[in-house]
Amino acid sequence: MKRAAHSFVAILFCVIHGTALAQPDDFIGVIAGSKPVTLCLPVRGISAIAPLPKKSKLVPLDELQLTGPRPSHPFVLGNFAADGHWGMVNGAVGVTDGNNAALQLAWASDFELEGVIEQSGLGGSFWLLGWDEGHGYALHNVLLKESGSPWFLTEFRGGKAIEDRTLELEKFDWKGTQPFRLSVQAQAVSLTVGKIQVIDRLPVESYHPGRVVLGVYDTRYGPRTLSIKSLKIRALTPGNTPPISAKVK
Repeated sequence: MKRAAHSFVAILFCVIHGTALAQPDDFIGVIAGSKPVTLCLPVRGISAIAPLPKKSKLVPLDELQLTGPRPSHPFVLGNFAADGHWGMVNGAVGVTDGNNAALQLAWASDFELEGVIEQSGLGGSFWLLGWDEGHGYALHNVLLKESGSPWFLTEFRGGKAIEDRTLELEKFDWKGTQPFRLSVQAQAVSLTVGKIQVIDRLPVESYHPGRVVLGVYDTRYGPRTLSIKSLKIRALTPGNTPPISAKVK
């Protein structure tokens, strides 16, 4: 009874203070709360390639595996098994080797993530939203030589894309270094890159608290090159609609 009472108090504390619930007991990393948390900033004065700082809040997911909606497709997200490593590349966070790499940013319920990321080259990248034991959503994108840069939203269960639960979105090419804002609130996802509203409150009806993950995946052209300059995250109140970001820095 005492243990149950303590659990109830802990849950009540989390609800009051805007902390995401239901993270695993062995979870390591940032849990998004009402106050913004800086996940990373540029690091000056280091060699071209270096390990992540010892106190880094970012957690590489070296054993992540999933099967996207197009397992045999040469470009769209398919069979993914992490084989890459993350580190500091010229002062920013990036993949130092390998072709498939995933980086846990935080555990969150409704959240707002903003920062500055550089994307270059061809290949694929993805965000996992509400990712928990293979359940959640993937917002994935691939840049093609002739067909532009389509985006997709896929729902997952058991680490596999659910059949007929992939939506192809408008094409958008994330060019170079861009400020961005990604949010999930009231079971809808939004993404602003620079001054472009790429996704505006797209429904994710089965969304639950889980990991927020950023990754790159191998294609016939290789993976997309990412350079993470800065990131910060905060929890959002489910009932309040976040403003469209016009001041992402």
